[in-house]
Amino acid sequence: MSYKVGQRVEVPVKECQGVIAYVGFPSFASGKWIGVILDEPKGKNNGTVKGKMYFNCAENYGMFARQAQLILLDEAGNRTEPVSPSSAGSNATTPDDSGPARARSRLNSSRLSLTGSRTLLSAPSTESLSGSLHERRDGGESLIPAPTSTKRASFIEKSPSTSSPPGKKPKAQDDHNNTGFVETLKPQFVPGQAMAGSAVVAANLMEEKLSHMQLAQENDNLKSQVHDLTEKVETLRVKRMQDKERMKDFEKTKLQIEQLIEFKTKVMESQASLQRDLQRARQEAREAHAAREQFQEEMADLAETVEMATLDKEMAEEKAETLQIELEQLKDKLEEQTLDLEILRTEMSERAAGGGSATGASSYEIKQLEQQNSRLRETLVRMRDLSAHEKHEFQKLQKDMDQKKSEIMELGRTKEKLSARVEEMEHQIADLQEQVDAALGAEEMVEMLGEKKMALEEKVAELQEAVSDLEALQDMSDQLAESSKELELELREELDLALGAARDAQRHRDAALETLADRELTIVKFRELTHQMQEQYLQLQQRVQSTESTKTNVRGADQQLAEILDFQKTFAETRAQTKAVDLELRRLDADEARNHVCHLLSFMPPAFLARGGDHDAILMLLLIPRMTQKTEILISQVREKYRSIEKIDRASVIRGHSVAQYSFRSRLCSHMYSLQTALSCFESVLNSCSPEMLLKAGNAYPEMAAQEKSLDSLIELAKRDQLDENLPMEAIEKCCAYFATMFSVLFGESTAVNQARLIVNGTRTLGSACDAISTDATAIKALIQGEGGDIGLLCQHVETTCEVIQQHLKSARRRVPRDHAGPAFSVGANLGLDKDCNEQFSTSYQHAVKIVKTLQYLLKSALQAITENGDLDTGLPADKLKEMAATSSEKVYDTEDLGPVATIKASLTVIQQLAANLAQKMAECENELAISGQTQNQQQSLEGEQLTPILIRANAARKESEETKILSRKLETRDSDIREARLALREKQEELSEMTLRKELAEKRFITQQHEHEMNVEQLKRKLEEAQNQLKRKEKEFEETMDHLQTDIDSLETEKGQLKEKLKSIGKKTLSTVGADSIAGSTSLTSAMDNKYYVQEINALREALSNEHLQKKKIMCAVLRQKLDSLEPLSSPTSLKALDSTIQELRKKTTDLVKDVQKTLVYPTVPDLRRKLPETSYHYLLERRRNIMQLKERADELAAQVRREAIKRTPGGRAEANFAVYPNREMAAAMRERKLLAAEIKIPYNGPERSFSVNVGTQELRKIHTLLYY
Repeated sequence: MSYKVGQRVEVPVKECQGVIAYVGFPSFASGKWIGVILDEPKGKNNGTVKGKMYFNCAENYGMFARQAQLILLDEAGNRTEPVSPSSAGSNATTPDDSGPARARSRLNSSRLSLTGSRTLLSAPSTESLSGSLHERRDGGESLIPAPTSTKRASFIEKSPSTSSPPGKKPKAQDDHNNTGFVETLKPQFVPGQAMAGSAVVAANLMEEKLSHMQLAQENDNLKSQVHDLTEKVETLRVKRMQDKERMKDFEKTKLQIEQLIEFKTKVMESQASLQRDLQRARQEAREAHAAREQFQEEMADLAETVEMATLDKEMAEEKAETLQIELEQLKDKLEEQTLDLEILRTEMSERAAGGGSATGASSYEIKQLEQQNSRLRETLVRMRDLSAHEKHEFQKLQKDMDQKKSEIMELGRTKEKLSARVEEMEHQIADLQEQVDAALGAEEMVEMLGEKKMALEEKVAELQEAVSDLEALQDMSDQLAESSKELELELREELDLALGAARDAQRHRDAALETLADRELTIVKFRELTHQMQEQYLQLQQRVQSTESTKTNVRGADQQLAEILDFQKTFAETRAQTKAVDLELRRLDADEARNHVCHLLSFMPPAFLARGGDHDAILMLLLIPRMTQKTEILISQVREKYRSIEKIDRASVIRGHSVAQYSFRSRLCSHMYSLQTALSCFESVLNSCSPEMLLKAGNAYPEMAAQEKSLDSLIELAKRDQLDENLPMEAIEKCCAYFATMFSVLFGESTAVNQARLIVNGTRTLGSACDAISTDATAIKALIQGEGGDIGLLCQHVETTCEVIQQHLKSARRRVPRDHAGPAFSVGANLGLDKDCNEQFSTSYQHAVKIVKTLQYLLKSALQAITENGDLDTGLPADKLKEMAATSSEKVYDTEDLGPVATIKASLTVIQQLAANLAQKMAECENELAISGQTQNQQQSLEGEQLTPILIRANAARKESEETKILSRKLETRDSDIREARLALREKQEELSEMTLRKELAEKRFITQQHEHEMNVEQLKRKLEEAQNQLKRKEKEFEETMDHLQTDIDSLETEKGQLKEKLKSIGKKTLSTVGADSIAGSTSLTSAMDNKYYVQEINALREALSNEHLQKKKIMCAVLRQKLDSLEPLSSPTSLKALDSTIQELRKKTTDLVKDVQKTLVYPTVPDLRRKLPETSYHYLLERRRNIMQLKERADELAAQVRREAIKRTPGGRAEANFAVYPNREMAAAMRERKLLAAEIKIPYNGPERSFSVNVGTQELRKIHTLLYY
């Protein structure tokens, strides 16, 4: 069944539902995959895998799954059963069961064949066969590795059920299996017995030839059956060996799982401790934060109280100042009032003393008046302020009113615009309504289209069913193909493992044979020695018998011991002598090979021995493997000399040298593996590059040979047993850096290398570096006194990170195929890594070297400080170690230093990221690697040895030498050809002289014809120039005549204007002469003369005016003719008879409709009320209503036909449409137009007189005139 994007599915593995967002064949894996967006965050990605986005969703909401892992849901959320076609329903199987089904069929067939031939085998053979099958079943059920795919597990679990029925094992077989020996299964059938029986029968019954032939045929059949059974037993033995290999793999994976579980427990413990520390730190931070908030609240309260107190103080001070001012003012007023009071009292006393004739106003009254005046003045000022304030408010209101008026005006304009828009929309709605009304007439077409649509939908449904069936078949075929691919991959993987195990067994067998040969030699020698000893013993016995003294016995025993010692000495001497002879022979061979090379070089040309030539290229090819072998020798020597350490404590670090020696071993191995990485890149590229690139690399041979001296110095030290931890590493580091840079310089980063060897050597490099780093970190941690601090945490982090990196590197190295890593695979062993993988390895190696140097400097400085202190049992505090670490990291990292902790962690992160990416890529591409390795093996077996660039260069040199010989032969033949060619050349020269004469004659003829042609061309050019000159002259004359005519027209127009003015003045003069006849009588003679002159001018002007009118009409006619020509031609009716027939038909329909309407309305059928049944009257009423409805429909249809015919007959009134006839907007408006009331005249009218202008035509004017006057 087919899955589509947008469908709801259920994922049983994740126990959730989701929506399909992608269906197809992605690039990260083979086969068909389905991308699902889950409803819960239980996925693995966000729709992007390896940088390619297949769909988009939130993080951890997307996942990819196979089709068999999903269950389709319907709209209600219920599971739907997969629908498969009936043809494939009985035979279809899932991919998980296809492999076991085939396995069951094979096992059933083998079981039947075994049971059919069981009687032919003896008892031990059947028991061993059943025992092997029983062991296979037990191994398949219990000892299959856990991390296998589901298809393989189902295959293994179901296959034993179909095997042969288990029988009881004999005791001897159990004992044999318990001892660990492997019993070879051989059929115990002896054909000689049957042959003997047949011979006896033949001897007894010689006459019965027919029975003899039958017995011979049966014998042949039995032999063929025995042969088949032996083949089956062999296949069972092979399968048993495969099961044993699987058991080994299971043990390996079991050990790995135990290691992983231990590592997981360690990680969980460290995580738990870190979690506890984190909780404790968070609790302390929370408490500190709460204390800080409480302190801030208290300080805020204190600040508020202080601010309130300061505000109260300021307010109190201000209040005191205001009260002080008021007090002073009141004091002043009090003094004034007291003075006034005293003055009044004195005045009153004086008035009382004086007698009271005070005609004038007293000072008291004056004072009162002054106070009233002051009050009035204050009120006046207040009134003035109030009026100004009211005036200001009035102006403000006036401005608001103007603003509101402007807003009202704008709203009025917008209202007008909107009303106009509403009218337009109403017109559009009316037009659309008409179009809808017209479209309602297309119901028949809609019905027809609906029927077609239904038919097409039925076809589509049938096609969808067929497509679903085909998709189901396609899905089943895809699943079967995927299952077959997976089975093929598994079988290939098992085959590779079996081949690897066979190679290991072959190597072990060869080693065992060598050891057996050595031991046999020693046994032979010891036998000879024992034989000699026995002879000596017999001699000694004879001597003992002849002599009885004890001295002679003692002397014989001493002599025997001395002889034994002499034998051992002679045996050692013989071995040393054989070695010396072998060395002499090898030295002789080397000298002979050297002389051979010198003699061969003497035959070579100087170009071969030049700088950058073929000789340097050959030396380069010899240098690379020689340096690789030297690095291997150094690695083996340093590993044998310095063994790994089990425990690192303070005593071993301070008092012993084992830790420093193991760190030195790891560092030296790291440098050696790094050099091997660069050399392997050189070797793979030099064996697959072009010959030009090989010669380019040969230019750098002297410099590379100089770098070999650093390895030679290390080998000399190893010979003298002086490789120790005090050896400086700068020379070998420079050598590694030189080869890495030279590779990028010579070949560039885009050059493909053997990625398998690169991964193996690179992982070994980083693994050795991680060993050195973890060793130094553990030693530093052992030297810390008390709490570790930052340095202790850093050392712990370094140890755990190094362990993780080692695991990643081991997993990546383990997944590299062994065949790919060999020297046979040069560049073809591509494992899907990036192009800059070599650069990434070198960067990680540089970071590892920096970390190692930093920790070495720190360790040395710490040990030096401890020795200076004198107390070797106490360590250093963490602060002092941190200072030392800062100086060490600054010395190593220089400008990149960010502090010891951050810098070392950053470098470790780079190494860890590379190791994790490498392990992930190797895990993803494991199956592809197996397939590619197998295909490459097949290609190499088919193609044979690949041509290396040195062989290509040799073939080229060989071809060059052969070509020189061929060229010499060709030169000899060429000389003879040249002689013959000279003779032929003389003949050709004679022929050429004749041909030159003929050529000269032809050239002369050609020159004469060319001259005549040029003359003709010149004549034609002159005629063309004359014609062009005439044309220009005529154009100029035409322009002059046009200018002259234009000037005449301009002068005539000016004369016309002057004459018009004169005519006006003459008209005025004639009017004045009519009013004064008496005056005109005196001047009649002069006026008559003037009139004649004016009459002539008027006639001339009339003629000019008539000419002007004619010219104007001509121009207007030309313009109108041009406009008419530019217009589109009118659609002339093609057939008037057909149009008239349609009109007549419409008239006939109209008359018929009118008759039917009159018949229905004027002559109604009256129901017979005398009948008893009321249904008849009701039937008449229904019939009448139906007739009326039919008449209405006929009328509407006739009106629509008339409208369509009118639209067709009106030119330009039809809108473009495919299925019906529609009017355009102008036509629809004209058809919808009704008569409008233009004006209404009321007689009599008593109101004021007003005038209105009405645009009417002549007919309307006549109608108005007749209505008013008649």
